[in-house]
Amino acid sequence: MGEHRTVEHTERNLHIIIVGIHLWAAACGQQEAAIMLLDKEKLKDKLLEVIEVFPWYKELIGGERTNYSLEKLPLMTSTTLDTYYYNQPIDPSWIVYRTSGTSTGRRKAILYSKEDDKHYINIKTKLFGDLIAGSGCVRALADMGTGHAANTALSIFEELGLEPRSIPFELPIEKHIEQLETFKPDLLYTMPSILDHIVHAAENPRAFGIRKIILVGEIASLGWQRNIAGLFGLEPRDIIDTYGSIEMGTIAYYSHDFDRYIFADGIFAEGIGAQEIGEELSPLSNDESVLVLTSTVRKMLPAIRFVTYDVIRDFRSVMIDGVEKQSFSSIVKRVGRELKHGEKISLYDIEQVVYRHIEDAIIRVKVRQNALTVYLKSKSADNTIVPKIKEEIRECIPEIGMMIRNHLLDDIEVIIVGKDEPMDSGKVKNKKLYYQKDKDRIEMDFTDGILSTIGNTPLIKLKSLFYKSEFDVYAKIELMNPGGSAKDRPALRMIHEAWKEGTIGPGSIIIESSSGNMAISLAMICKYLGMRFISVIDPRTTETNLQILKALDAKIDYVANPDPVTGEFLPARLNRVQQLLTEIPGSYWPNQYANANNYLAHYHTTMKEIVTELERVDYLFCSVSTCGTIRGLAEYVRDHGLRTKIVAVDAEGSAIFGGNKSTRRFPGLGAGIVPPFCRTDLIDRIVHVSDSDIVKGCRMLAQEESILAGASSGGIIAAVKQMEPDLTPGAVCAVILHDKGERYLDTVYSDSWIQSQFGREIWTEVSDNAES
Repeated sequence: MGEHRTVEHTERNLHIIIVGIHLWAAACGQQEAAIMLLDKEKLKDKLLEVIEVFPWYKELIGGERTNYSLEKLPLMTSTTLDTYYYNQPIDPSWIVYRTSGTSTGRRKAILYSKEDDKHYINIKTKLFGDLIAGSGCVRALADMGTGHAANTALSIFEELGLEPRSIPFELPIEKHIEQLETFKPDLLYTMPSILDHIVHAAENPRAFGIRKIILVGEIASLGWQRNIAGLFGLEPRDIIDTYGSIEMGTIAYYSHDFDRYIFADGIFAEGIGAQEIGEELSPLSNDESVLVLTSTVRKMLPAIRFVTYDVIRDFRSVMIDGVEKQSFSSIVKRVGRELKHGEKISLYDIEQVVYRHIEDAIIRVKVRQNALTVYLKSKSADNTIVPKIKEEIRECIPEIGMMIRNHLLDDIEVIIVGKDEPMDSGKVKNKKLYYQKDKDRIEMDFTDGILSTIGNTPLIKLKSLFYKSEFDVYAKIELMNPGGSAKDRPALRMIHEAWKEGTIGPGSIIIESSSGNMAISLAMICKYLGMRFISVIDPRTTETNLQILKALDAKIDYVANPDPVTGEFLPARLNRVQQLLTEIPGSYWPNQYANANNYLAHYHTTMKEIVTELERVDYLFCSVSTCGTIRGLAEYVRDHGLRTKIVAVDAEGSAIFGGNKSTRRFPGLGAGIVPPFCRTDLIDRIVHVSDSDIVKGCRMLAQEESILAGASSGGIIAAVKQMEPDLTPGAVCAVILHDKGERYLDTVYSDSWIQSQFGREIWTEVSDNAES
């Protein structure tokens, strides 16, 4: 993740639940000191700023606050950010930096204002200036990955009066060595993983003439730093480790005077116990805590109690020039899924052991099925040193060493890699710790059996409904997916991606908040793959849907009451999902509301299928609820330079596009909140349809085209009829018919229900249309 320097876990594996808002009693009472450093006036100003920029935060904290206490505010976890932040619409005036990659295959957008960027550059310029003061540095080279640190490095060098240059990490290592030899930088700004490869490839690192090295990126243990300093002919204090993240910017730097990491200005830290985060994480050692940060200078991120998931040691304050500064001694690992070796024995500890014996080693640690393999590449090491390293790594945690000796755990492997053998990915920049996927799970064929029938649905022309119109309408018959709706596509992709990552497998328990089509799709897929499915529903779930879910062996978890703050069932269902995740070990939440695979399924399949069959599409009509379908279709249109106009069809009473909330009779169309996937900048027109319009549209489809479709499809037909005067003659329109009508036999297709809900007038109109 760009500048994020921790043992990297797949974020999808961090299903973090807010289970408490209490401070952990850290050593020396440093939590109280942390809160004192951030006075209530600063916190109040910060809260008001966050609420102004991110209105959803007000709801998150339960409305307006009069008691401005940091410890009473919720933790900003990855789940919260996934739901509210990462998928929000992006204003063109904002600066967007993206993570280097996620398990979804899509990079997350981190937003910066111009003020944020200015603060970031100013903080780093001052810090770098202090770090290289008196060193005589004239030339500076940035050799790192993509992201915020790489993008701003040259500006910082120029501010310091240095001659700047950069080299992309994608180039082969020979090009990096060539640049170092010809440019001869005094200051090298790089990542530990890249520096490993430079050392291994260079005949004599001292010949580069480097005076100072500033590090950013992964963990850089003190043992590793000492060895690197010796190889470059430097003193240990000439290597300065900085710690930051793409979300928060610069967080801390290592002070050789105090032998500790000192937090940057504007950052206020807390150290909490793993139990405060949830997910049944293993307790940490007495001197370890999870780092939580609040920033007073970061604007376009809700930077209040931001959970880094990094585990630090010896968190406490120190006095520097008469000023109290927060600090910690080291970063040792990142909390996440339980790893018997790789998570309890941290990368930090492994490096400390290896560099006691091999000064020029490149280290890569592989974790597979909770077992550790340590790969070492060195010009000088041979296999005679392996037993000693293995023994010392085992004894980093004596209990693990004992369990290995008693054959309760697989032994740790240490392998010396040959000179010409790749370490892992073969790239100049790669992870120090990575996970080998469980091949037994990922080799399951997701194109077999009933799963093979998902997608590639028919596209047919609606000849009867629009035979008098001057435009053509083609319908994508998504109701012909095996689960009866378009939700089969995202359900399959979300499950498939989690399966490939090793997050789930046979016997896993999947939990989702859904009262309708998504629940049915997940139930079908989970049943086929040998997993259990729990559907969290509310009173609006139809009896038909309940019967289908039960037939597919889904377990039903019923939420009877809406959320007391919003009056909506969705927040209440999501709260119940979080509770179940804490109660059921190993359970997994696909999170259809924030999982990018929801809309990526339609990006990679649905729209591609439509444009393959049609020469052109002038207008595309799509209903909205979670906004996953329309997001995927619209992004495809944008990315492929199509001229298609995107028409969003929403229900009256929906709050998606800022309307006033009111009662809606039909699920699957509209929402009581603005979904994270909603991107108004990708939508050309919004059409609202009433419940009566929906009924009429469904009945017209059935009577004119013999298509028994669900409520949202009726809304689509009504929207096309509404827009008919505005559609260009000769235009080609595509519409998405989302789901089957059999699930609406008791409502849309029931004469008695229509008469009871809308009165005799609409019932008569529908009946007359049927007879004609």
